[in-house]
Amino acid sequence: MNNLKQTQKRSRPLIVDLLHNSKMAVVAKQEPISLEIRTKSVEKTLVPLVSQITTLVNAKEKPIKSEKTLRAIVHVGQAVNFAVQKFVSVGEAIADDNCEIKSDMYEACKDARTAGRIIEQLCDVQPDECGQLRSYADKNNMVRAARTLLSSVTRVLLLADTVVVKQLIATKDRVSISLNRLEHAPNFTEFVKAFSQFGSEMVELAHLTGDRQNDLKDERRRSQMAVARQILERSTMLLLTSSKVTATKVMVFRSIQTDSQPFNGFGPKFDTDLHS
Repeated sequence: MNNLKQTQKRSRPLIVDLLHNSKMAVVAKQEPISLEIRTKSVEKTLVPLVSQITTLVNAKEKPIKSEKTLRAIVHVGQAVNFAVQKFVSVGEAIADDNCEIKSDMYEACKDARTAGRIIEQLCDVQPDECGQLRSYADKNNMVRAARTLLSSVTRVLLLADTVVVKQLIATKDRVSISLNRLEHAPNFTEFVKAFSQFGSEMVELAHLTGDRQNDLKDERRRSQMAVARQILERSTMLLLTSSKVTATKVMVFRSIQTDSQPFNGFGPKFDTDLHS
């Protein structure tokens, strides 16, 4: 039984160390926003916008005489602006629910909204003196507007990504609290309740960290997350097994107790019997 208690004592620090270790938080660490794209989801979201903007910039390489092509460019510009306006409305909604990024998010959304309107204006066409449709915007203006738009949209996406990171960190903190409550359970009933809560929050943490691991672009960061998750899973199973054995011993003591002293869960009597 002494070995059992030693096993329980070893499993708990393993989990605590992982929950607070910098390797566990390396991808969850909140840093000042830069334009470095670290996740596949952000990159995937930008692909359609980059494709449309590339089309618009390339269209300014040489004069377009076809009225059909000019109207198509106008349509693309309108589509880009519409998509950006819809996109930033979602960003502003996220900002309203997360005050720590509200100021930065609103600023990025404002820049994106302005850039989207400029893109649409630069795609507009007007009839010349002969009545033929013509685009008067040059390539340099389109390139500047495109860069501003991509930069601001990327900032919105990265700020939204910090909300996901915040959720992961909050879940990790709840697991730490549940683990501490489990360790200091005053009786067997509270121990069972605490372990049930701990298990539920560990499942949520496993899902969030798994999603984050799959979303990371950097192979080194994915490997760090994978190793941390694997050790955390093994430590949790070790804690579960040792706790089940301990709980079984508690039930045995309850069933064979014959003296008049009331049983007091994980109190002094239990500790004395456990080490006997």
